[in-house]
Amino acid sequence: MWDFHLLAATRTIEKNTAFVLHRWLVYLGVGVAYIFGALAGAGTAVGIASLSSNPTAFANLGAWLGLILVGWLMYRFRDYFLINIKARNAALLAAKSLHYHVPKGKAQIEYARDFVAERIPQPQELTKSMHLVRRVLRNLPDFTQGQPVSALASWLRRLTGWLLTEDDLTILGYHFVQPQASVWHSVREGLLHYAASFSKLFRNRAYLFGFGWLGMIAAFPVLLVPVRNIAAALPIDPGPWPTIFALILAWTLKAAFLDSIAMAAMFELFRSLPEDFDKGRLAQELAAASPDFREIQSHAEAASSVPPGPTH
Repeated sequence: MWDFHLLAATRTIEKNTAFVLHRWLVYLGVGVAYIFGALAGAGTAVGIASLSSNPTAFANLGAWLGLILVGWLMYRFRDYFLINIKARNAALLAAKSLHYHVPKGKAQIEYARDFVAERIPQPQELTKSMHLVRRVLRNLPDFTQGQPVSALASWLRRLTGWLLTEDDLTILGYHFVQPQASVWHSVREGLLHYAASFSKLFRNRAYLFGFGWLGMIAAFPVLLVPVRNIAAALPIDPGPWPTIFALILAWTLKAAFLDSIAMAAMFELFRSLPEDFDKGRLAQELAAASPDFREIQSHAEAASSVPPGPTH
């Protein structure tokens, strides 16, 4: 079974309601951008083919191209979401865990921004460290379980590594509860704790992965009804697009609310991990197996301490 407390995590998120609503508005904007991109792509395709005998024949192709274009743009702006949404969410969880006084309302958003800027003054350090953390997490199954013995085992190992990358923000949250540490030192220590409790953390991450996607699936039919009602008023057959649009809107709820709850649950579980393991030996073994961890370790050794986080 799982070791996290979902109700406690939900209560933690309720205390950060202002920021979570801000997060939802951002992801809702992303969802609307995907829908607009599909509609614009379909309209453009119909316009280009307007002189043909069947102008709507290429509408679906145009819609898919519009969707792919928006997806590419979102990928290009992924660092924006890391710095301005995900990192700030992790910072608020850490502030609550440390019993700092976190304001309510719009001031909460500003507090999270200032907290991240104070603890990680150079945004490029945040993006680079998280990139390396994800790569280390992706390869942790090979480190903890040895090389796979079959093609199926190799595929499952890659799937496990991909799932573990969801915990990069858990590692980042660990940085925000280390007032005197550089981000490089914090993520190094966090990865060592993660590797030492790999089986437990993976099992709980798998449960939370299911929680998020099952919640999205539950929201999907509720959102499909109004989307289909709107589509029914259109003069053309929308095909499968109402279903796709409802899925996109359900994803925005997952990304804003359910992922936030999962992050809070994993963060509190991570904070409760035991400290009694041979950190030096594990660091040597992980450095020998992972060039990405070696790079993190070299940055940690070279980095100087940053000023402490807010203590109010």
